[in-house]
Amino acid sequence: MASNEEFPLRIEAITAAWAAEYRAEEVLAATQSPGWQLVYVRSGAVEERCNEKRVLLRAGGILLHQPEEIFAMHSAGEIPPEVLRIDFFCSGAAMDRFRGAVFHAEPAEQHDLTWLMKAVGDLYEPVANPGDRPVPREDVAFGARQQLAIHLENLLILLARRCKRPRKPTLRVRRERRQTALVEAARAYFAQNLTHEVKIDEVCAAVGCTRTQLQQAFRARLRHTAMDEFSSMRLEYASQLLARGATPGEVAAQMGYCSGAYFSQKFHAATGNTPSAYRRMQQGLPARRQNKQQKDKEAPKTSIPEPDQKK
Repeated sequence: MASNEEFPLRIEAITAAWAAEYRAEEVLAATQSPGWQLVYVRSGAVEERCNEKRVLLRAGGILLHQPEEIFAMHSAGEIPPEVLRIDFFCSGAAMDRFRGAVFHAEPAEQHDLTWLMKAVGDLYEPVANPGDRPVPREDVAFGARQQLAIHLENLLILLARRCKRPRKPTLRVRRERRQTALVEAARAYFAQNLTHEVKIDEVCAAVGCTRTQLQQAFRARLRHTAMDEFSSMRLEYASQLLARGATPGEVAAQMGYCSGAYFSQKFHAATGNTPSAYRRMQQGLPARRQNKQQKDKEAPKTSIPEPDQKK
């Protein structure tokens, strides 16, 4: 049997899990969980009660309620928060690292968090009222609940490694991590909204930051503004649609550009090609069709021999 050092964290059981969006100013009454509870705030902000302590979690925040701890929640701010909660039992002394710890999700942890958010919706019925216990779905894919435990274990391992770091990160490192997390969260929001224009205030509300923080993060990490990145991602998506055979007019309409001419102007400025030329190039056709006059003009001229004169 493998030693505890080789398998320091083992999920023994997941008793409940739910991902829900709460109304602004909504309150979850105080409850005591017999095991651990993972809390992850995907968007918005909440205030969590941990016995007598209060912790404010913004978008990207993670904490773990300890066994027998009394917890409660209060929505903070005007943005309805989206929160993931997973009740579970886990053996191993490594869990002691999480007592009183609060995290902000790093890029390496986002994969498991995103997977858990989706899987919880597939495995449990949505609750009718805040505070209700979720009911497991009966017809689920083979091994789906085991996969849920595996992804949760991997997330805990990644978080535990952070707790083991010998020295506290410097202010610069913490700022860089926060900026990287903001950029990743904003790009994820962009990816979900490529088919219409978004305003920077919408992005700030979704990722839980101010306009100044968002712009500083993008300029520091990507050397351009947040909306420059959004425009670039939209044009990249437009390129994919054109390559699949959609006409420029169809792409402009599908992606919410104000006009086909405006879309063509933006596309040409970014790529050096018009949408029509790019589409034909991707299909292996000439960049532009020639009309009959152009063909006649460019056709090679042949000399007509003069008839022999009669002697």
